[in-house]
Amino acid sequence: MRKAAKHALRLGIVLIILFVLIISAWVVLFFQSFEQDDFKLGVDFSRAYAEYLGLDWQETYTAILDDLKVKEIRLSAPWAQVEPIKDHWVFTDLDWQVEEAVKRGVSIVMVVGRRTPHWPECHDPAWVADLPEEIVVDRQFLMVEKVVEHYKDVDHIKMWQVENEPLLDLFGVCPPADINLLRKEVSLVKTLDKRPIMITDSGELSFWVAAANTGDVFGTTLYRVIYNPWFGYSYYNLPPIFYNLKARWAGQNPKDVIISELQAEPWAPEGLLEVPLSEQKYSMDGKRLVGHVNYAKRTGFAGAYLWGAEWWYWLKQEQGVDELWDEAIKLFK
Repeated sequence: MRKAAKHALRLGIVLIILFVLIISAWVVLFFQSFEQDDFKLGVDFSRAYAEYLGLDWQETYTAILDDLKVKEIRLSAPWAQVEPIKDHWVFTDLDWQVEEAVKRGVSIVMVVGRRTPHWPECHDPAWVADLPEEIVVDRQFLMVEKVVEHYKDVDHIKMWQVENEPLLDLFGVCPPADINLLRKEVSLVKTLDKRPIMITDSGELSFWVAAANTGDVFGTTLYRVIYNPWFGYSYYNLPPIFYNLKARWAGQNPKDVIISELQAEPWAPEGLLEVPLSEQKYSMDGKRLVGHVNYAKRTGFAGAYLWGAEWWYWLKQEQGVDELWDEAIKLFK
């Protein structure tokens, strides 16, 4: 019995030491930084999302540019907006966004394709609903060509993003992922313009290899707080080195990788307007916003586009909560 007790005691001590070593290593890795001196911070913007929140989208956009002094912005050309009726091309609203950015010397990433940011991801116009898929693809390529041709003389567009997380089948109302189709679309854009092409993928739900080696620049999403109905709120406490090593494994230099969507608003699967303000704070507030930006810098990536600027403005204008807006002003200084 004494031998058994001694053995158990020794085993317990070893396990405790291992546990302490693992926790210590995790703490060291979590605070390890690969930050670059020229990390660039920008925002995403969506006219439709601002309207969903009940905001004047032009007022919201102008405030983002003028109050926050943003110098990097990611804009999108949703198919349903640019070709609402077959062969009827509408660029008025997007032209205005581009022109206002150019006036202020803001650099633009323009997202083109069938799958662009925001739910339901694939923003098909109603008129394609009953067409055979091969015809829809032909029209998709025509749409991409029209958008690129329309904006290729805008010098402030520094790169194109072709599709948004195009190889992610776990999210969105879209046809199944097709790497060959994506490669053809990238080739099309390359024939139209010489600027770099970014391809994006999910930070936590994919391996990056295929997406990272399809374009000229790789972009990833980065979310740190999620919600599901079974477990409630979950927090990704991965050390920044996880993303840095993942980029290297995918054949990328971390210094060239862009965070195309850095979580800067609450996780709300049913839409933000369906989540009480008190609950929104569980997954995003001013302190967490700053923490997410500092975390993103420690990955060693080139920069990040914050996802949620429209929500910050909604908080300020509609809810009288200035915290996020004020923190963003500081961040963009």
